[in-house]
Amino acid sequence: MIVVDKLLTGFDAPPCTYLYIDKPMHDHGLFQAICRVNRLDGDDKEFGYVVDYKELFGDLKDAVNSYTGNALSGFDEEDVSGLLKNRLEEGKMRFEFLLQELDTLTDDVEYPRDQLAFKHFFCGESGTVDPDNDDDYAKLRSKMYKLVSSLARAYADLKPAFDDVGYSKEQQEKYNRLVKDYIDMKDEIGLSSGDFIDLKQYDSAMRHLIDNYISASDSEKLGDMENFTLLAYIQKKQAEEAKNGDSDFEKKPTKAQQNVAETIENNIRRKIIEKTPVNPKYYQKMSELFQTLIDERKEEIASYKEMLEKYAGLVIQVENPEQNNCHPESIRVSLALCALYDNFEQNEEYALALHQAVLSTKQDHFRGDLIKERQIKGGIYRVVQKFKSELERTEQMAIVETIYKVVKEQAEY
Repeated sequence: MIVVDKLLTGFDAPPCTYLYIDKPMHDHGLFQAICRVNRLDGDDKEFGYVVDYKELFGDLKDAVNSYTGNALSGFDEEDVSGLLKNRLEEGKMRFEFLLQELDTLTDDVEYPRDQLAFKHFFCGESGTVDPDNDDDYAKLRSKMYKLVSSLARAYADLKPAFDDVGYSKEQQEKYNRLVKDYIDMKDEIGLSSGDFIDLKQYDSAMRHLIDNYISASDSEKLGDMENFTLLAYIQKKQAEEAKNGDSDFEKKPTKAQQNVAETIENNIRRKIIEKTPVNPKYYQKMSELFQTLIDERKEEIASYKEMLEKYAGLVIQVENPEQNNCHPESIRVSLALCALYDNFEQNEEYALALHQAVLSTKQDHFRGDLIKERQIKGGIYRVVQKFKSELERTEQMAIVETIYKVVKEQAEY
């Protein structure tokens, strides 16, 4: 953006990081212009940069030491103290600070500190689905992602001046390698944990879609790519192993294959945790089945081929409960029906009646609207009265509340 006059005062754009000055400016106007880049924008921005083509600040060293001369002569020293700092000094301090923070964060990674050790440190070893435990690892990963992003930004700013800040050739090579290793680690952990999605395999297809089919009309949802990705990844691994004719495919998993298996497990675990509120009983069963597969993998009971086949089967069950043969045919037509059937006695007639009661009483945007919610609960209550007539009213109302908790999680409603 090129600004002649406006937007230099009273304009707040936190992402703005660089200001290039190529016009005479002094006193209050210059002070206000400089302040456009001093707004915080997330954890990785602590200062902005001013590129001064007009030499308004004279010698930078003198400007840092005394702010009341020349360009900012209209202000008291305390008003502008700390406004300008030496870019290289600040950049070097920040760069080294972030390296130290990452070193401290990863200090407890077990030796040999290889890829698998870092995965275990940030993702945990595959185990029982535990949202609380997973949340702890998620917070640790989030801190690492922010630090690495900040490091990459600080490195990009400082690297052209490595010689100027006094780094030797050996130090420069060391820092280049360290930054690359941290960025690679961030990407690997992000993919392994399911926090990131690897879109490289879709690049050419996406370019084709954009070039040929993207228009300005309203968007149309063609499918859920996230649901497809994990199953496609497993099937891709199956195809690769079969094509290569690897004899280990029929044997116990190698270390590299164990790595792939843990990546798949982390993604399956995340999906189960995300979907549990929609159908608690069903996904509890999926969690138990998932744990069985993990135990088999750890005990090396199954071959790598058998593991991938079981993972693929589990993903299909996790993503498509309506395709599970444990549900009657009349229930399989709807995910909401499956949830009602699984969580409330697995009674086909009862589930169908509850489903119909919700459909006949719900209104748009009912979630959070007390009046609309009461209408749905009233419809559910009438069904509960019919099927649970032997219970006291207080018990019936408690059942209604439990059913409604499941109902409001259904995207279908």
